[in-house]
Amino acid sequence: MLAGNDEPMIARRLMPFLALGVGVLLALAADQIIRRLMPPPAHEDQPWYLQTVQYHPVLGWSGYPNFAGTRDGRPVRTNSLGYRDREHVEADDDGRPRVLFLGDSFTWADEVALEDRFTSLLEASCGLQCDRLPPIRAINRGVIGYGTAQSFLDYLLVRNQGPFQAVVLALYTGNDLVDNAVVDSASGPRPRLIQCDREGARDGLCLEGVPVPPVLDWPEHRLINPRGWVFRTFGWSGLISMASERRAPGFLIERRVADQVKDLLKAVPFPVVARTSHDPIEDQIGQLEAILRALDRITRAEGRVFGVMLFPSARVYDGTAAGELKNYREIVGMLDRLHIAFADYYENTKGLQRDDLYFGSEGHWRPSGHQEAAKLLRPLLVRLGVEKQR
Repeated sequence: MLAGNDEPMIARRLMPFLALGVGVLLALAADQIIRRLMPPPAHEDQPWYLQTVQYHPVLGWSGYPNFAGTRDGRPVRTNSLGYRDREHVEADDDGRPRVLFLGDSFTWADEVALEDRFTSLLEASCGLQCDRLPPIRAINRGVIGYGTAQSFLDYLLVRNQGPFQAVVLALYTGNDLVDNAVVDSASGPRPRLIQCDREGARDGLCLEGVPVPPVLDWPEHRLINPRGWVFRTFGWSGLISMASERRAPGFLIERRVADQVKDLLKAVPFPVVARTSHDPIEDQIGQLEAILRALDRITRAEGRVFGVMLFPSARVYDGTAAGELKNYREIVGMLDRLHIAFADYYENTKGLQRDDLYFGSEGHWRPSGHQEAAKLLRPLLVRLGVEKQR
């Protein structure tokens, strides 16, 4: 039996543990109160696609790796490189020729399922039974919101990530000219490739506005990244949630951006210049021509072939975009002048109605629009000389 004077001693020894337990419970309770009292995130009204991308100091934004979500009830996933594509592989064992596709949300295939996208349809090749194009491996590098300049810069950064024979740019006259010319967008500032006569500008182009300032509220620039491991593990915590809604100090963000951009610029063969102006570039056709000439030269110097699929917005089919149609025809003449092989989407579909191809006047292609694109790209790839690897 315990002596009478032993009981107070045991109680005194247990008191610190009891106090610790009560303290932990109070801390957990306070943590949950904080979580419940937090106002809703101010960034919830941002465009939905910002979930699928991340800040990039050269491109402005790039695909967010391993994203999994839904868009109008359809599953949306990205691979470990951030593209809406199958997982990257070094080489195909069956020797299928590999074709790299660049573009914006039409190439990414907003509003349709992955299997209805034109790059997926191209892989379902009928081979020699219908034309001379063998079964191909389509590598989709489309990113929502990109202009031609960003697609080109993205190509420069990923061109050594695997073998491929051909590069095809999907050029959308609905907004690509403007996207190349302006600084701002719903995804934050853009880089620009501008015409310049600076020494070392072999293609008459300079890269302006890099590193792109991280002015948007990007998750990776908060105290705790809400898409990172800490938040995924402890997201139940009010304190963690609070930290995930607060931007990190400016000097920390600047240091991260500087570390990122250092190696990336080694892959870009253009002089980097400070932002010359925030006004849109006036000569948008001339700017596009300089970009296409440089992209064609670089791909050919690497032993690859380059082609373009040119297509308009749905507004052209409504007859409400005369200015865009004028630009479209100028670009057709430019591609001929530059001797760049291209597929003319509008010329081959102008007999159709808008709703045969697009989801409304501001929408993307329906599955039928992707089918038309795949049908036009097959002869373009044959013309480019894409053939089975030996």
